[in-house]
Amino acid sequence: MKKISLISSFVVTSLTLTSCFTTTGTGSTGSSDDAGSILGGILSQGGVAQAGTDILNNILGGLLTKGLTEQSLYGTWVYQSPEVRFESESLLAKAGGQVVAANIERKLESYLTKVGIKKGVTTYTFNQDNTYSIATSGKIISQGTYTFNAKSLTLKMNGNMGILNQNCTVGMDGTNLCFLYDADKLLSVMNSVGSILGQVSSTVGGVASVLGDNYKGMKVGLAMSKGN
Repeated sequence: MKKISLISSFVVTSLTLTSCFTTTGTGSTGSSDDAGSILGGILSQGGVAQAGTDILNNILGGLLTKGLTEQSLYGTWVYQSPEVRFESESLLAKAGGQVVAANIERKLESYLTKVGIKKGVTTYTFNQDNTYSIATSGKIISQGTYTFNAKSLTLKMNGNMGILNQNCTVGMDGTNLCFLYDADKLLSVMNSVGSILGQVSSTVGGVASVLGDNYKGMKVGLAMSKGN
């Protein structure tokens, strides 16, 4: 019954959202056509029941229940796509669930590329001696040491000379490793990467308008696949 209730809330809220999305230049959160087409795509692929399954996959807890050890981190991981997760079912339903998640992921992908975090190009490497390096387009932009807390599933990266320090929640989605941040923390990472690579800082302002204060209780970040 709880799942059916969540699905119903999602459909009602999502239909409401399709009439509420507005466009504001670079800070656009999407148009009603965008939201409508996303919702239509979800509902057409197996109906409401399928939509319910899809949105439940966007809950943070489901990602974190899968086992992850420090040994799981070892090696090189290649950035593939943005990732959005909600911290609870109630927040997921209230925010419009999959519609909002898909819209934010689409916007984030564009902004991440602009600051230099690019699919198939940006890599994170974690070594057994607890050192790490981050590179993009063949250029190392940060390196230092990391600590992983298996109990809280948090990863702390301390860059040499304080360059690109970051803390995030980590989990496995299938074979992908996901780094998830509070919205303001991801903005800080993006701003640092953009500064290091000499990218325009106004891009981060655009991301801030996409995320806004309406997405409290949502984690955003990066999905990474294991390199060869």
